[in-house]
Amino acid sequence: MNLPLLPALLLVGSFASLAAAQESADPVWTELGGTRAFPSVQEQGGQVVEEWYSPTLRASLSVFGRVSFPSDTPVTSDGLWYSDFFSEGYGFSVEGDLLSFATPHWGAGGYLSIGWDRFKGQTLNFSNGDFVKPDDMDLTTVIVGGKIVQRVSPFVIWEGRMGLGLVHYSRVDWSGFDSNGIPPGPFSNEELFRPINRGVFEIGGRVGVGSRQVQADFGFGFRYMGGAARGKDVSNVVDPDVLYTFMLELGLTIRL
Repeated sequence: MNLPLLPALLLVGSFASLAAAQESADPVWTELGGTRAFPSVQEQGGQVVEEWYSPTLRASLSVFGRVSFPSDTPVTSDGLWYSDFFSEGYGFSVEGDLLSFATPHWGAGGYLSIGWDRFKGQTLNFSNGDFVKPDDMDLTTVIVGGKIVQRVSPFVIWEGRMGLGLVHYSRVDWSGFDSNGIPPGPFSNEELFRPINRGVFEIGGRVGVGSRQVQADFGFGFRYMGGAARGKDVSNVVDPDVLYTFMLELGLTIRL
């Protein structure tokens, strides 16, 4: 009687163990298999990638004040230079840019700069007692170009830029005393340079210190421009060559 019951009890026990194992496998697989944890981790990782590594466009607006130094290039055929006629110039510019940041640290894009500079005329004295004094020379520039930006720390960036554009020379009169003039003697308000538009090339760099939204900038640059144009009241002794200037800048940038 006991022998036939033993296989039956073993069979019932096996089915019970198999059912218990199946019930316990589902929770274990659910937790380890990632139906809860792994999708959650993947979703968070996707947000990080989108925030930091997808290209991001950022615009900024800057205002700069600067001092510029004119070149030792000829204005007259007898060897007088721009730096003889004009001392350092002071000016400002407003600059906007639109940059694409492919990573959190590197950005590249384009910029537009509109500026104005005034170079102060200075008196030239000659050994025979003659002298001349030009009026101030105003330059208005519109430049478009490209720039790159690198954020080297949370509070410091540097940028490099290069651009092309137009420069407008204002009319410049001069006055003085000319013993060889016709007639000899003093003269005033004669046209030395006539107004003209020329091409301009610029290259420069800046270092900015501040937050991602607002920063103070220190910069330097070089501009190479077509020369001024001889005025109607002077002889062909006045024959201006190209003008180039070296610039030092201080500014404020707001990034949007």
